[in-house]
Amino acid sequence: MNFLKNKLHALLLIFSVLYLVPGFAKGFCSKIISPEIIDESFTNNRDSALKYVSYGIEKTSSRDYDDALMYFSKALELDSSLAAAYINRAFVKNQLLDYNNALEDYNHALKLKLTWEESYEVHFNKGLTLLSLNNLKGAMAGFSYAIKINPNFADAYYNRSILRGMVGDYLGQLKDIDKVIALRPKDANAYNSRGIVRSMIGSLQPAIEDYSKALELNKGNTDSYFNRGLVYYQLKKYHDALNDFNMVIQLKDEPDAEAFNRRGNVKCRLKDFRGAIEDYNNAIKSNPDDYLGYLNRGQLKFDLKDYQAAIDDYTKAIKFKPDFYLIFYLRGLAKRQLKDAKGEIEDYSWAIEYKPDYEAAYKERGVAKYGIGDKSGGCEDLNTAVKFGSDVAYNYLIEHCR
Repeated sequence: MNFLKNKLHALLLIFSVLYLVPGFAKGFCSKIISPEIIDESFTNNRDSALKYVSYGIEKTSSRDYDDALMYFSKALELDSSLAAAYINRAFVKNQLLDYNNALEDYNHALKLKLTWEESYEVHFNKGLTLLSLNNLKGAMAGFSYAIKINPNFADAYYNRSILRGMVGDYLGQLKDIDKVIALRPKDANAYNSRGIVRSMIGSLQPAIEDYSKALELNKGNTDSYFNRGLVYYQLKKYHDALNDFNMVIQLKDEPDAEAFNRRGNVKCRLKDFRGAIEDYNNAIKSNPDDYLGYLNRGQLKFDLKDYQAAIDDYTKAIKFKPDFYLIFYLRGLAKRQLKDAKGEIEDYSWAIEYKPDYEAAYKERGVAKYGIGDKSGGCEDLNTAVKFGSDVAYNYLIEHCR
């Protein structure tokens, strides 16, 4: 039975949202003078500007961003050298998704005299803003500057590790995650992240150890159960994988379609076909618009030789993922079992439309055409399959087309 590849890299990116939240400038607001300790009589522009900054912070805390923006801007009209106003205004602009202008404020702040802590945090938050603008190179530079100023800034290492993973530098990513763990040895999320990286580079047993350590630190970490379950599945330790996916489903507040899908795949390997069907049904119920539940259930029904039911599920999957070549290919194989040569050929053609170098679809279409008497068209497809590297098509070609 065919199963979809796991989504370890996707999970890493999903998890990174916890850290990659543009605008959360740690430490700035807490250091700004609060209204109650400023004399109400404005003695000079700087005192007035500080007063406006404190008002802006109050508005930011209550998420009244428009008023906060107004107060920070007013502060800068009175004193354009006030770094705190630029920093906090950049924060607000990030909350309003105004990333370009937030970036401009960070750049202004960096031209001013900053404290040591302000310096590395401005570079860090500038990096987050650049990431929101899909400027990976600039974001990387921002995090690296922050680390240069503060070599013990764990969040900067963490975010830089994610960027390194995005550009395929997995060894660099691992090095940064190692540093995070050295700085925060009780950070369960860091161990989970290192487990993901190790899984991606094929260090599966160390990955399991990292996920287990993450669970030792946080027994409710469903991501670590899920990720460890994926590795156990890859190692064919199906009972261990089943236990981990059971925990995900048990701990989740709401039904998790992907966990049901993954557990269904495990049950297939353990020959618990009824349980697998039940899990795929629950996946579909949890997320009726997701093609994966239909696709997995269709594959199982195909293996159980219930070909019409498999075709029905593939057709539903296509409704929600109409450009996925694999579903058309699988539906074509099911139609072959029902002697629907025309429908079979049409499905392989759709698979080729979405993946023009799909050798398996050319091979099967060639065989199907040959089977209905279209020897020329069949041999042409088989030749194309061979061109794309199909050894099976080559053998068929030698036998029937020479």
